[in-house]
Amino acid sequence: MKNKNNNFIPDISVVIPLKNEFNSLKILIKKIHELTFRPKDIIIVDSGRKNYSNIINNYKSDIPIIYYYENENAYPGKARNIGVKLSDSKWIAFLDVRTVPNCQWLEEYFSFTEKYESDIIIGFTKIMPKNKFQRYIGAATYGNIGHKTVPGTLIKKSIFYKTGSFIENVRMGEDIEWKERIIKNNFKLYKPSNPIIKYTGLPTKFSFAIKKYLISSYHSSKINIQRNVKDAYLTLALILSAIIIPKWNHLIGGWDTNPLYIPNVTKIFFLSSILLLLAIQIFNRIISRDNIETNFFKILKIIVFIFFTLGVYRWNAVIANWMEETILYFPHITKIYLGFVFALSILYRGLVQPLNRMIKPNFLFPFRWMIVGLLGLCLDIIKAPGYLGGAITAFIYSNKNS
Repeated sequence: MKNKNNNFIPDISVVIPLKNEFNSLKILIKKIHELTFRPKDIIIVDSGRKNYSNIINNYKSDIPIIYYYENENAYPGKARNIGVKLSDSKWIAFLDVRTVPNCQWLEEYFSFTEKYESDIIIGFTKIMPKNKFQRYIGAATYGNIGHKTVPGTLIKKSIFYKTGSFIENVRMGEDIEWKERIIKNNFKLYKPSNPIIKYTGLPTKFSFAIKKYLISSYHSSKINIQRNVKDAYLTLALILSAIIIPKWNHLIGGWDTNPLYIPNVTKIFFLSSILLLLAIQIFNRIISRDNIETNFFKILKIIVFIFFTLGVYRWNAVIANWMEETILYFPHITKIYLGFVFALSILYRGLVQPLNRMIKPNFLFPFRWMIVGLLGLCLDIIKAPGYLGGAITAFIYSNKNS
């Protein structure tokens, strides 16, 4: 089967979830028509406010377009699952409305399936900032390197169902969860080394970024709980122990006269948390080489930081007994500590991380690195309540339905 450029048309459907971004969809359809290998059809699953079936049906396209309007509010995972069901092709390719494929995308990826005898070719995407704020947030997050993504992925339809499909009840994070799942489960896949998809959907304002990353951390935390019950219980136990253990001697009453009294219980808990944190980090990076962070590990890092901060705050009272002439007394220790943490965070998020992610030095210097670092630190702080809220919500929900 040939297209008008005499190129073979593979048996591929391109599946696109849509929600209220019709102008971006029109740009994407145009880009698909410019591909050297065109798909058999384009499947659009729309769950937005407006039904565009009349416009799509009259749209001039050399590639058949299947438009499905989902009356119920469908998150991207559900929309993709519907799109796969609507396809009668052997292969499925995923795109999002804010992704722009290189014209060689399907031709190159289809050749990979034959060359490497693979059932899945993972999408490889690079961020494409459009305005000044997007350049800052791009430097603070994704950098100038490619990232493995669901958009751009090419997969056999039969294999897609073996992966378990996408989680449908979360607004964000289902793509990351699915990608991690197929990588872990030893499917025959190939990971390209060069980005062939560009992403244009970075937040355009700081308020949009706050909303996006808060929601993203909340839903990713929910996904972690839903897929790993053991992690859910460990996370809950960690949170409860951080609340109860420091108050243990007060709760039991009688202090050192009570047989259940534990001397230095807060110090023991804090040091144990640090050792556990280090042990998990070493295991993940050196032994298992697994960079996927569980909820337990994320919450543990937050708790260790909180306890360390409280320890510094109470240093002069507990250690130096407010005796200014002693060597252990540090004037303004809390201010110095917070200033050091702030400066170190800005330095790491504004220089070390962006340079590692191939952000050009001439963009960061002389002063932009400080803006990038401050923005990255703000996003890190925003994620913390999202992780906590998502973990607790998912845990309560899973117990109600068990």
